[in-house]
Amino acid sequence: MNRVQKIVAAIAIVAVPAAAYSALAPRQSACFTSGAASYRIVPGADTPDFRIKIAGDSARPDLRMQLVDRAEIADVVLVDDGSDEESGCGPSLRVRTVTVDAGARRPDVTVALTTDADAADYRLYVRSVRFSQRDAMALLAAAWKAGGHRQMAAQTVR
Repeated sequence: MNRVQKIVAAIAIVAVPAAAYSALAPRQSACFTSGAASYRIVPGADTPDFRIKIAGDSARPDLRMQLVDRAEIADVVLVDDGSDEESGCGPSLRVRTVTVDAGARRPDVTVALTTDADAADYRLYVRSVRFSQRDAMALLAAAWKAGGHRQMAAQTVR
C-alpha cells in the first residue's frame, strides 16, 4: 500500500464512523412555539412538564380532537416547509417537555379522538415532516393546558 492509499484508508477509518454516528445519533425533536413558550416532544421522559394521554374512546377526556384532511375546515393547522432541518427552540423562550403516554394513570391532559365534527373541541390539520399527527395532538394539548386554551378558544371561530 503506498502513502496515498494509507492516507485515504486512515481518513475512511475516522470519517465513516463519525458520519455514521451523526446519521444515527438521536436528534432532538423540533419545537412547537405557542405564546411565550416552546414545547418539545420527549419520548419516555421521566419528569416531563406535560404528560399527555391520547385515547380513542376515553369516557371523560379533557379535549376532543378531530383530525381533518383539509386545512380550510380546521381550527388548528400545523404545516411545515417539508424540510427535515432541525427547528430549534427560541433561546429566549422557556422549553417545556411533552411526553405522550398511553398508559398514564394521571395524565395532565387526556385527548379523545372523534370523527364527529360537532363533538370536537378542535379540528386539527397536520402536514409535517417534523411532527406526527399524534405529536401535533400532544403539543396542542400541552399548549392548551399551559393556559393557551383561553387564547385558542378566543381565536376559534365556528
